[in-house]
Amino acid sequence: MRAKKLLLTLSVIWMMAGQLEAQQQPVYYQTLNCIKVMPGKGREYTQFVRDTSMKVAQVRADAGEILTWSLLGSVMPAGQEARCSHMIATLFEGSPPAPRGPEVFEKALQKAGVNMTASDWTTKLNSLSSLVSTEMWRHRIRLGAPQKDHYLFLNYMKVHDAPEYNDFENAIWRPMAEEWVKEGSQSGWVFATKVLPSGTDTTYAAYSADIYPSWDAAFKQRSVQTTFEKVHSGKNYQQTMTRLGKVRDLARRELWVVVERVAKK
Repeated sequence: MRAKKLLLTLSVIWMMAGQLEAQQQPVYYQTLNCIKVMPGKGREYTQFVRDTSMKVAQVRADAGEILTWSLLGSVMPAGQEARCSHMIATLFEGSPPAPRGPEVFEKALQKAGVNMTASDWTTKLNSLSSLVSTEMWRHRIRLGAPQKDHYLFLNYMKVHDAPEYNDFENAIWRPMAEEWVKEGSQSGWVFATKVLPSGTDTTYAAYSADIYPSWDAAFKQRSVQTTFEKVHSGKNYQQTMTRLGKVRDLARRELWVVVERVAKK
């Protein structure tokens, strides 16, 4: 019962924090569609998405309906253990639009030059894949930008103290991520909190994404302490990192690759 009350309290705190931040800076929402591709259909699925969904996403980005659209492929975990073999991530500035009906989507297909009806598109997609889940996230911090073939570690977090954790990511980790992006060892970094689904059954409430320009960059050894001491002169590294362990736990870490990405031309 105590854990349930804590999770509900965290949700309320983040909602209130979001209202305050919305008065000061742009609000970014993201939908993550977790997709499981049928065995042996990976290449066909990817090509179908390139030929249809990606073209529609480009039209929407150019019209200002979305900021970015990305097709991600799971590197690890893989196989039967992977809950998602692919993800489609769509980023919006401001509140995301309501779900579109088949008539609206069919017009979007036509505008994108895709010679298919919405019904035919759905039938083909369902023969290649299944939608596992859809989640909505709020981007709190966005640094840099991933490109096609970049790699990212997606770190899902169980949060124990939302205000403290938000402060840590913004005040402590953000300057270090800015330094890594500046020097080119990372191409981007994101910190996001979960909007939906929410409640006591949610196993993770936040994620951070460490984005790298190449496979080698993703696995290159680096000293976090050295960067910390460079950007946080006067702060104690050990004491600060001990604080992090008290406000969140790393629930799961996955490795993804950016298969395709769309942004406004």
